[in-house]
Amino acid sequence: MNTRSATNLLLGLAALTSLLSATWCAADLPAPEISWTKIGSDLEQANFRTNPDSILSSSMVVVRSDLKTHRIGVIRASEFGWKHATVQALCKASGAIACVNANFFDEQGKPLGLVISRGIMHQKTQKGGNLLTGILYATPKNIGISHRDTFNPDGVVEAVQAGPRLLSQGQVVEGIKASSRSTNLSGICIDDKNRVSLFRVTAGVFGSSLHQVQSVLTTPELRCVEALNFDGGGSSSMYIAGEIVGHAGAVREENFPGLDEVPTAIGLFSSLSQVAPVSVSTDASK
Repeated sequence: MNTRSATNLLLGLAALTSLLSATWCAADLPAPEISWTKIGSDLEQANFRTNPDSILSSSMVVVRSDLKTHRIGVIRASEFGWKHATVQALCKASGAIACVNANFFDEQGKPLGLVISRGIMHQKTQKGGNLLTGILYATPKNIGISHRDTFNPDGVVEAVQAGPRLLSQGQVVEGIKASSRSTNLSGICIDDKNRVSLFRVTAGVFGSSLHQVQSVLTTPELRCVEALNFDGGGSSSMYIAGEIVGHAGAVREENFPGLDEVPTAIGLFSSLSQVAPVSVSTDASK
C-alpha cells in the first residue's frame, strides 16, 4: 500500500470513528446496572458499565460513604517532599483508604486553583476562566460543592477547586460543551442523603463524555444532587486500599492508574485518624 492510500485509509477510519462516536453519544442509553458491595463500616463500592448493552461502553468505579466513620481530606504531594506522585502513592503515604486525583495543574506540576488542607489555605481561589467553576469543601460538620463565586472559606478545613460543575441542586448544569470528552474522567458527587461518592470512569472505545457522566450520576442508584469534575485524561486515577478498617473479610486492593502523576488528591480517611482544625489560615510560604 502506497503512502497516499494509507493516508486515505486512516482518514476514512477516523471519519467513521467520529461518526459512530457522535451517533452513540446522541443515543438514549439504558440505565446502568449498579449493585453495591459493602467494603467497610460506612463504605460501599460499585463497578459497572455506563451502558450495560455494550461491551464497548465506558466503565465506572464508585466508592461511597455516608461519612459516619470516615472523612474527606486533601492530600498534597508536597507534604511528602514530592512535586507530584501517583494517586496510589499519595493514598498509601497519607493512610487514606480510597483516593481520586483532584486539581488540574500547570506544566510545572503546580495545582491550579484553591487548595485548603487541614485548615491551611495553600492556594487561593482562581477566579478567571470557564473551567474551574466548582469548589469541593468540607467543614467539621458538613461537606458541599459550591460555585467559586459563592464560596465562603470560613470554617472550611479541606477544599479543592476544579470543574466544570456537573450537577447543582439535583439539576444538570447546562452549558458544558458537547465536545467535552476525555480518555478517562474523575470526580466526586454528593447525593440526596448527603453521602459522598468518589468516581472514576475508564473510557470505552469511543471515549467518555461529561454529558454521559451527568446522566449516570442522576440515576436512582446514585441519586447525586451535587457533582464536580476533576482533572481527566492521563491524570484520571483512583486507588482503593487492600485493608479497610471495619471490613469483616479481605478487601482486594484495586488500582486504576493514570498516565500522569498529580500534585493533589482527595482521599477518604478514618474519622479517628486525625482531628482537623476549624479556622482557616493562609500558608504564606507556599
